[in-house]
Formats: sequence, C-alpha cells, structure tokens
Amino acid sequence: MYLYGPPAAGKLTVATRLADRTGARLFHNHLTVNALRPIFPFGSSPFTAVLHRLRLDVFATAARTGLDLVFTNNAAWSGPDGRRRFETFAAAVEDTVADNGGTTKFVQITAPTAVLERRLANDSRRAHGKLVDAQRLRDLLVTYDPTPLHPDDLVVDTAAVTADEAARRIATALTLRRDHSTHEA
Repeated sequence: MYLYGPPAAGKLTVATRLADRTGARLFHNHLTVNALRPIFPFGSSPFTAVLHRLRLDVFATAARTGLDLVFTNNAAWSGPDGRRRFETFAAAVEDTVADNGGTTKFVQITAPTAVLERRLANDSRRAHGKLVDAQRLRDLLVTYDPTPLHPDDLVVDTAAVTADEAARRIATALTLRRDHSTHEA
C-alpha cells in the first residue's frame, strides 16, 4: 500500500495504524532519508539516486519474499517538475513490485492547508527530522498538484476522520480490491 500526500497530512500516523490492523510491514520513507542525510547533501543527485535505489530494492525484495508493505511518501516534491518526478517514482515502485510478483495499491492522504500547518508543530515531526517550517510548507504547496495519481486511488481526508477510522477504511477498501495471489506494496 502506497500512501501519499502533502507533508503533515497524517501519512505516517495512518500507516502505523494500517500496519497494525493488517499485519503489513511499515516502510517509513523518512527513515531512508535520515539514513542518507549524513552522507550526501539532501536533494542532490547522488542523494536522490541512492535513495531511490534503496527504496526500490526494498520494494522488490519484499514482493519477492511475500511481505506486504505500507509505504509513506510526500507527494509535494519541490521544484518546477516536482509532480512529474513524483509520478515517475510512483510508477517505478508499481513496476518494480509487479516485476517481482506483487501489486501496488495507492491511497492519497490529504487535509486542508490550515490543518497541515497546525500539524507541523507535532513533536513526532521534529523527532523524525521532518518538515516543521510553515513557510516552506506553503512554498511546496504552491506547486503541489493535489490530483490523485490514478482515478481509482482511494482518497482519505484526515481532517474528516481519525487515524484509526482512516486505517479501517483503507483496510476495508483494499481488502475488497485485493488479489490474494499477490503481495502488496
């Protein structure tokens, strides 16, 4: 399961509850960022190349070994071509998982800007080295395309439901669509 959306939408909170509910393994994307930050400048070409290879290798290995994953990913990538780069990475994940015998289900996690800004102050964001600056969030959201990646992606507004309810809805929706012969990312 690939949970995506803007910073502070609640992706990790929902993903944690979803992993607990489904038994899938949580793949918290920011931990891979934190592992590489001391080595390569954040956002540099070497950083991005290693980050993407690392993540894709985890997806491939999980699919081959029968592990279901819940992955979280910020969909508000910086730069003028942020949406295209985000779409390209999401497509690479989907292809990698499929090439290794699995399927990828996409879920967009969203919330209004005012809610995102309030959540920036959460201690968990600071603890994980996540975005906590309201102006940087606003700058990212200027170019952010909130359109779901695919027309059939489940969309969950975390301002309208609790994290537990969001996880329940996602688990129910994905169970209804799931092909039991494959493993999900």
